[in-house]
Amino acid sequence: MSWTTSGPVRLMALTMAVTPFALAVLNHTGLQSVPLVITSPPPPALAFRQYAVDLKTVQPTTVVEASYVFENRSAKPIRIALEPSCGCLTPRLQGTRDNVIEPGDHGRVVVRMQPANTTPGPHEYTVNVKYTDTEPRETPLTLKLVVPRGIWVTPPALAVSHPLGSSPTVQDFTVTDGRGKPFEITDVSCNSDLVEAVIGESTRSAIGNYQQSVRVSIAGDLPTVQTNVVLKITTDDPDMGEIRVPLRLQGRVPTPAAESDQALDHERQKSSARLTSETIKPREQQSAENTPAEAK
Repeated sequence: MSWTTSGPVRLMALTMAVTPFALAVLNHTGLQSVPLVITSPPPPALAFRQYAVDLKTVQPTTVVEASYVFENRSAKPIRIALEPSCGCLTPRLQGTRDNVIEPGDHGRVVVRMQPANTTPGPHEYTVNVKYTDTEPRETPLTLKLVVPRGIWVTPPALAVSHPLGSSPTVQDFTVTDGRGKPFEITDVSCNSDLVEAVIGESTRSAIGNYQQSVRVSIAGDLPTVQTNVVLKITTDDPDMGEIRVPLRLQGRVPTPAAESDQALDHERQKSSARLTSETIKPREQQSAENTPAEAK
């Protein structure tokens, strides 16, 4: 009895025998597989421990504060700028010098606000942290809180920018008490001579809330450097406390074109005055010449 091997079986056996030899040849000739390398962009220089703070329900007459700790994880100093989403926010940097954080150092962004400067209900604000490392970056920090029905001021803040030669700006602020309690503003003041404030009349809103106004007048001639001042409002309600309204004032530097136009107008005025003087003088001389000698 004889055994025979079919064609497919012989082909399989041949393949298994040749495969190790072929792999050895490929390895010897250097035809190896190349590993896949994936590069990722460098991470941001500033790393924050938290990017959002939720203060829940707050007291409307108390200044609230949130803090965001960060670290400069890059090898270079980073200059930081803060941009709040609302004028009622007062953000500032701690742990930096001239808004610059050194490599490896820790800093803090502290955000303050007075809930009495906003309407009751839930609110969400942001402060954008802007800086440049390998590229321009912007990191939003979020502040959430709920203001109970109580006291608020409208508008909550004011920013005024005056061009050169502007007239004073007049703005009315309204203090509203949603608790149904009457109150009276007893004093209003500001920590700048650029602002004058006068207490207005007490009224009631369409839904019965007690209100009183404060009229503020801001000087037309403002310094070109930004000036941050505070309007302080005091009432006879011991639960209301002192209400602080932030004001941001700045005068605009005249552009070269505006300065050129002003100089041109000045020269025109001088030229017009000179022409008028020259026109009047000959007439006076002529009148004197025509006067009879006896009258002289």
